[in-house]
Amino acid sequence: MKKWRAGALTLLAAVFLFAAAPAGEAETGADEAPEAEEAATAEAEAAENAEEDGGAQDFPALNDEGFLDEGEFVYEDPEKGLWRYCSDTLWVEIRRISQEKPLRTWYEAEIRCAEGGEFPHMIPVDPEKWMRKQEYPYKLARMKQTVIAVSSDYAWHRYVNKTRTGIVIREGKIWSDKTWKKGAKKFPNLDTLAIFPDGDMQVFDSDEKTAEEYLEMGARDVLAFGPWLIRDGELNTAALDQYGKSSAERVAVGMAEKGHYWFMMLEGRSSWKKRSKGDGISFLAEKLLEKGCRTAFNLDGGQTATIVFMGHQLCKMDEKPRNLSSRRTAEILGVGTSALVAAPEDPW
Repeated sequence: MKKWRAGALTLLAAVFLFAAAPAGEAETGADEAPEAEEAATAEAEAAENAEEDGGAQDFPALNDEGFLDEGEFVYEDPEKGLWRYCSDTLWVEIRRISQEKPLRTWYEAEIRCAEGGEFPHMIPVDPEKWMRKQEYPYKLARMKQTVIAVSSDYAWHRYVNKTRTGIVIREGKIWSDKTWKKGAKKFPNLDTLAIFPDGDMQVFDSDEKTAEEYLEMGARDVLAFGPWLIRDGELNTAALDQYGKSSAERVAVGMAEKGHYWFMMLEGRSSWKKRSKGDGISFLAEKLLEKGCRTAFNLDGGQTATIVFMGHQLCKMDEKPRNLSSRRTAEILGVGTSALVAAPEDPW
């Protein structure tokens, strides 16, 4: 199985590994000329894309579906703020974007999943004690070898503290069916994000459907936080005017179509303040709409907010070593499984 892994310090070696022909295949016959020409074209396109990204390595040649035929490719360059992954069923590209006025740093992760492959879903620390056992998000991602993940709806915390939890379903099991009425002044308002086994995502008002109705629809996971940000390609302007207007860390997810998703994370007030002051929930809502999302949902922010790639937390939470990680959680929303993910005992 082919495996590429590249980083800022290993870029040249990785490029050589990708471009060099295996031993015994240095000579190209007439019958192989078209393949050689296609490879040269792909290499030229990769070089052009790399120049646009400041020298970053582009993805290897992909098939017509936009994935590798075999193996895995990983590129990580924290200095440039660019991370890439590809396999035969998953394609991920993450970019860190910064601006000075107003001061913001955020992450935009584009995700494409092959039909029949793995789609975004909830990943617990312990399926037998779903709402009871917690771990740091990056450690959880390492335990489960999850390629990319963000924070969830923080339902476990409301559940164990016996507060209004919202309609919460995990892997077809109802954990809570108590929610707020639509328009409640509470934040989160407990709107829902329903995730289906075929990769579909749908958003609803808090009391629009019952837990049993979600199961009848075939939902695998139902998250309760909100508000929902985009439905049928339209912003939820009423909710954006009412909820989440303070500057803080934010996390939101969106779906352009089944198999094509965006995960976004905005650093904020309790993070490294020299990088970002955060914003209201409308900031990521508008970004997701710009990316073509037809569906989008606001997840828990603040100290819970996180984005993890290949077992490494990308976002900064604090300059103090003891507060580097986002807070402990019982679960993450993630996709992709790879043996190349950092091991639990690997450095931060």
